[in-house]
Amino acid sequence: MFIRIISLLISLSLLAGCNLGEPGSITPMPTPDIPQVEILAPQNNQQVVVGTEFDFDIVARDSNPGIANVELYIDEVLINDASPIESSSVDVFRTSMNWLASGIGLHIVEVIAYRPDGQQSDPAQITIEVVPRDE
Repeated sequence: MFIRIISLLISLSLLAGCNLGEPGSITPMPTPDIPQVEILAPQNNQQVVVGTEFDFDIVARDSNPGIANVELYIDEVLINDASPIESSSVDVFRTSMNWLASGIGLHIVEVIAYRPDGQQSDPAQITIEVVPRDE
């Protein structure tokens, strides 16, 4: 029985190391070249008092052809957008967008950056918790 198990293990090891495909026949999928966007502040899961106006610090990057627009969504509703003022697109675009905190509870914040041709980034996402005022 022991010899059978050893024999089986050796056979499996040999099969695992065998490459039956032709060399170079597997082509890895390229990583999509899309704009990148990041929410620098506030931090994920930050609490904010209802009725407080605060800023989101956002940076978007794309070296070719650049960033043309950035959009801020709260719970899938467009709240604000911004575009570079010095050019139709820039390699690095940093902006601040504000929001008046409303709706007690958790809110999903998403930011999406766009190239001039409409190619969009994956969304940067954080959660904000709006809490009631202490009375």
